[in-house]
Order: sequence, then structure tokens, then C-alpha cells
Amino acid sequence: MILSTLLLLSAPVQEPVPSDIRVADIKTHIAFLASEELEGREAGKRGGHLAASYVENQFRRYGLKPITEDGSYRIPFKLGADTAYNVVGLLPGTDPNMQDVYFAIGGHHDHAGLGSKLSGAMGFPYEIHNGADDNASGTSGVLELAEYFTAHPLKHPILFMTFSGEERGLKGSEALVNSGVLPNDQIMAMINLDMIGRLDDDALFIGGLGTAEELHDILDPMFENSKLNLELDDRGEAPSDNTNFFHAGIPALFLFTNIHEDYHMPSDDADRINYEGEVKVLNMARDIVVLLDQQSSLTFVNLGGMGIPADFMSRMSDHYRRISARKELKGKLGLRVSVDEALGLVVNTVTGGSAAEAAGLEVGDQVTSIGGSETPDMNMLRRSLAAGLKGDEIEIHVTRGATKMVLTAVLK
Repeated sequence: MILSTLLLLSAPVQEPVPSDIRVADIKTHIAFLASEELEGREAGKRGGHLAASYVENQFRRYGLKPITEDGSYRIPFKLGADTAYNVVGLLPGTDPNMQDVYFAIGGHHDHAGLGSKLSGAMGFPYEIHNGADDNASGTSGVLELAEYFTAHPLKHPILFMTFSGEERGLKGSEALVNSGVLPNDQIMAMINLDMIGRLDDDALFIGGLGTAEELHDILDPMFENSKLNLELDDRGEAPSDNTNFFHAGIPALFLFTNIHEDYHMPSDDADRINYEGEVKVLNMARDIVVLLDQQSSLTFVNLGGMGIPADFMSRMSDHYRRISARKELKGKLGLRVSVDEALGLVVNTVTGGSAAEAAGLEVGDQVTSIGGSETPDMNMLRRSLAAGLKGDEIEIHVTRGATKMVLTAVLK
């Protein structure tokens, strides 16, 4: 689809300006995207839809243009029986001669939901996997760069996008690239931001540098003068969305701060993000795009292979060992409940020798809350117990006949 008709209102010519990529903005975006309210942003589910709507609202606030004929920023695709949404907004460029040559800046907004095995959750079922680094960090990066370049536009137009279904095998970016909505043959380069929130020792991985003949000549001088500890790789594929753009013949870069102990775990929370470090990563992404903006074209090179950090697999092996050790510590309460339309959850079995028996729970008790969370249904009961480890004390509120009771159980 030709998008030049959307670019009639060109932005002012860019003037040199200091950086205004801000920690406060990134914190605001991640605080929402990685909040309990979004329940881990699983693709095709309520949380994933809320994330897509949040991105859409930000794109609209920045004044980006939708690229669909119906004027929507959200572009649906089927994911099994569910519908999920990619989100795309267009920023016009300043050079009338460049309006059909685009940059794309993207990152996925979905994560592993309530312990979804389909989405690669590594915690327990029903635990909320908030995914602050993976990939609220990348989504916030797309948003922050969109706001920055809106204020300081380039000669080329930029397509800003976030994807759903990445955790389901890169399905969202695959659907978008294959949809016919994007001008694939007119995208000069794609920059993918995935897990950019845990910069450690200023170590940043940049992959895909061999996917265009000119990239090293353009970018290497900047890399050599960078204060970041850069690991550079030429290969065009990765376990992330840049792969689908590369397969479509588009030079694609992958910015990544590597695997860590909270990867796909419930502990990937907003308070663990290195916000000042993310600003450094986004400044690098911004500078890459500014340098590429001086070019009129790039020559694609079909250099495949998995472009990942050298220690990626060893870090992942260590992570799997930690996950296995945690599974051995899973605590159990030892009761079964049934649903009574009038009373709610009612205990129908207490296992002998269990934590529930030791706490004094009895058959017929109505369970109203566990660990401070109300339990009106089975899902909330499972969620309230999901993270419990052996030895954890939990407070259980029950109603027994006309008596309200508070019991304490130690999980076994």
C-alpha cells in the first residue's frame, strides 16, 4: 500500500536539539504496562488488548497518523481462536523527495499473562508475569522515540509499531509484515527494541549490522566513540520481531540488553528496570536512526543466522536451573473447593496432614479471601495461591456458619 497520500502535511525542518528522552516518561509507560491490572498482557486476552489500546492512545496523543483505510491504529490478526492487535502509527518526514522511503521502529507489547505456557511463562500457572523488561521496556522505548521524533522529525517518514503475539512465536510481526498494510518494499530499515531495560555494566547488544551493505560504514564510527560496552553482530535473525522484517528483505537491527534472572518470571517487575540505562539505549537507537536518515537507500544483504549475545545460551542454561530449583519449592495448601451460587467457594475436601488441616480449615467453610486477595471464584483462588512457596505463611478468611474466622496456614 502506498502511504504517500498520508504525508501531505510535512513537519518543519529539524534543528539541532539536545536529547529529551526522559526517565520520567519511561517510568510512566512501564508503570502502566507492567501493572497488575494488565495481568501480564497475554496476546489475544484482556491485558493484551489494554496494552494495544494504551499504545494507540499515545500514538494519537503524539499526532501520529493511522495507516489503515478505516483510520484505526490497531490492526487485528487471528491468534488461534482469539483476536490480537498490532498497533501502527506514521510520522511524516520533512523531505518531499523521501516520503516513500520509511524507517520502522518497533517492539512487542505482549507478554506471558497469568503464567501462560503458550506464551513461554516460566513461573507457576496463574502467577502474573508483568513483563516490565520483556517487553514493556521496548514498548515504552517505541513510545518515547515516537514522542521525540514528533518534536524533532527527520527527512524520512517513520512507522512506529508495537506487536502482539511475539511470545507465541513472533506471530504478530509475521501477520503485520504479511498483511499488505505495510509498504515492505519501501521500508529502508527496521529497528527492533526488545528487552532494553536492564542495562548492566553499560553492555548493549546490537544485531543485524550485516543486513545492509552500508551499515558498518555509516554506524561504526559512532560505535567506536560510544561510551557503551557494545557487542555487535552481523546476523539478521533473532528470537524477536526483527526476524520477520529481515525475512521480508528489510535491513533490520536488534537492540537488546540480554537475558537475566527475571526473564519470563513473575519477578520481571517495574522496580527492577534500569531507567537511566534505558535512556542510554534509546539515545543510541535515536542516533542510529538520525545517521541512517542521511541516506536515500540501503542495499539489503541476506545474511541469516541467529544474531544473539555470545553468552546468551549459557545465561539461559543458568536460568533454567534456577527455574527448576524454584519448582521444587512450590508450596501446597491441601484443600479442594466447590462453587455454591449463594455462598461462593466452599471447602469440600481437606487433605490429611496438609497445611489446610494444620491451619484448622474444615469441610463446609466458605473461603472469602486468601493472602489479602478476595476469592469470589476459582480463578481468584488459584491466583491467590499461585506464588506460594513451602514455608510461606498465608492468611485465610473463612466464614463457618455465622462466624467469620481468620486462619493462618504454612504452605507445605
